[in-house]
Amino acid sequence: MATEEYCWNCGSVLESGANYCSACGAEVGRDSEGDEGRDGGRTDEWGTNDYGTDDYGADDYGTDDYGSGSYEQAGYGAGGYDAAGYGTRRNDTSFAAVTHLLAIFTWVIGPLIVLLVTEDEFVDANARMAVNWQIMFAIYMLLSLMLVIVGVGILGLLILPLLDIAFCVVAAVKANDGEAWQYPLTPEIV
Repeated sequence: MATEEYCWNCGSVLESGANYCSACGAEVGRDSEGDEGRDGGRTDEWGTNDYGTDDYGADDYGTDDYGSGSYEQAGYGAGGYDAAGYGTRRNDTSFAAVTHLLAIFTWVIGPLIVLLVTEDEFVDANARMAVNWQIMFAIYMLLSLMLVIVGVGILGLLILPLLDIAFCVVAAVKANDGEAWQYPLTPEIV
């Protein structure tokens, strides 16, 4: 007894051995997603076998290459990619944010250690910016200290530490949002 096959697109009964549905013209053996129905082999509309997966192994069905749930469960955040082109995960943005906050308490030492030990592009970029700012902050403080003799440096000595805290907090918030923020008046030194 032969079983009848139905078109995935319109539901019409298919003729035996047909490659296309006579009612709607849809290709026989494909479902609406482009997957092969008869052979079970997954292919896209170009005939490749990587249909439905992203660059990180998660497919359109919420499973990754290891059979666990969605890619968010595997450590990737829902909004994990920033406009600057750094591929980031949620814990990387948190580590980058902590790098900026660490600079408030450890000056250049904390971000420099992070810069030396990290392998992540995004954290590295943020650590470089934090190190560059802390070096420039030290230079600005030294200039203000020298200008105290003239009398105008006292203003710099009062304002610069507040700017340091404000800039580090802004950079930490931006890093947590997945953006590598460039500190004002800070050239690339390292």
